Amino acid sequence: MAGRTDLTSYAYRKARARFLADNDVCHICGHPAANVIDHVRPVAAGADPRDQDNWAPAHGVTKCPTCGRNCNGTKGATTTGPRLVTSRDWYA
Repeated sequence: MAGRTDLTSYAYRKARARFLADNDVCHICGHPAANVIDHVRPVAAGADPRDQDNWAPAHGVTKCPTCGRNCNGTKGATTTGPRLVTSRDWYA
């Protein structure tokens, strides 16, 4: 497994930019303009940060322009996303 320093390498940043250019809909809230990579299986849990099959677009600290959430920050280092409060229970 690669260390967290791989998250700042030029190759990683270039791959991340390419991924986000092709995939900008946040997998957590469903709105466009995702600006960070969410590692679905967290790097802290042993996932390889370079494994693009484990990547999903999400909104980060700049927040979603539609709903105002920091989706990736709310999710944190878990393997499941936050349950969004909606007018309908979509999880039932």
